[in-house]
Amino acid sequence: MTRIVKFNPFKPGSIVAPGMFAGRLEEILSLEKALFQTKHGNALHFLIKGERGIGKSSLLYFLQTIASGDLESVSCGKFNFLVVSIELEPSNSYLDLIGKVGSEYKRVLKEETHVKAFLSDAWEFLKKWEVMGVKYSSGTAEVQPYEALDDLVSHVSGSLKSIKDKVDGLLILIDETDKPKSGANLGEFCKLFTERLSKRGCNNVCLGLAGLPSVLQKLKQSHESSVRLFNILELDPLKDDEVEEVINKALANAKDINKHDTLIDPAAKTLLVKLSEGYPHFIQQFGYCAFDQDNDGNIDVHDALNGALAVGGAFHQLGQKYFDELYFDQIGSDEYRDVLKVMAERGNSWISKKELQEKLRIKPYTLNNALAALKRKGIVVPRAGKAGDYRLPLMSFAVWIKGFAQAKEIQQRQMEFKKEEI
Repeated sequence: MTRIVKFNPFKPGSIVAPGMFAGRLEEILSLEKALFQTKHGNALHFLIKGERGIGKSSLLYFLQTIASGDLESVSCGKFNFLVVSIELEPSNSYLDLIGKVGSEYKRVLKEETHVKAFLSDAWEFLKKWEVMGVKYSSGTAEVQPYEALDDLVSHVSGSLKSIKDKVDGLLILIDETDKPKSGANLGEFCKLFTERLSKRGCNNVCLGLAGLPSVLQKLKQSHESSVRLFNILELDPLKDDEVEEVINKALANAKDINKHDTLIDPAAKTLLVKLSEGYPHFIQQFGYCAFDQDNDGNIDVHDALNGALAVGGAFHQLGQKYFDELYFDQIGSDEYRDVLKVMAERGNSWISKKELQEKLRIKPYTLNNALAALKRKGIVVPRAGKAGDYRLPLMSFAVWIKGFAQAKEIQQRQMEFKKEEI
């Protein structure tokens, strides 16, 4: 059968465009409050934390469009912030961090034509910032981080005062904050940068961070009190109706581009919702593969299952990107994987070895060996202070394992039903 070439609206691994964004209303209202407070001289900083694939970067991008005025806010009308948006890398140092903020600030100001005429002396500072890192063009001496930070503070505050009637303030978004080692001194940067701005009377700069939950510990290692700067938002999985909204928006987008409807059976939609369990990246991947399998303009359960379980399908893609090392590469025994399947039924909550033994049909010494090997490889986490309790390291890992098992069971039942019919 010849497959139809068509636009697939789902975007696994990509930031979701504002028009396709769904859910997160409470978080959006909280972030808009931070912008409103900052606009009126009471800067409120925030930190978004959550697992991989939970939608942190998409939420930051959605906020960026609101802050810059490209999209009207839900609760406060239109904002007019300058927005600096950067991502950190594992190799980034303290100086790199300052340099990235400075370089992006330079780029943003150069592109904002309505503020150029009011900057005057600020351009002298901007000439000093190169795209990579921070070096002064006037000399070859290595720049010290404290010098770069002082200059950044001085000229951010000076330039914002020059254009205070033209913009609401400055929003600095820093994504992937968990990636650098603690030597990047992110906590110290946040603490010193915000304090020095305040001392200069510049209170309309908002810092917004996003990263894995481990970012809290890294901030504390860099500066013990830095975490207190932030209003912390933890992203949970989307609700079922919000996942359905994601699917509906994607199919509407496909209709606009392909010029014909792609329908979805209620049972197939329910299956996609169940498999994703609210993880935005998961629904994008499952949706993409189900849409790709469809060849008659109607996504049914068969399309959804084939898209999920085929070689190169959704589970394979998610496994390669997130969990392949944990579930396949480091485990050579199906019995060990059975241990993980039982643990996945608890999400990433604690389960005792006694409970595992009751649920599994394996010998005690096999279970002991499995737990010892899984613990050694970091695939399960032992409970501190309570021997014999274990959990999976990530809720999304549990969702993936459960979904994989459930999809296999559904597919097996369908095959058995067809055999009975024959």
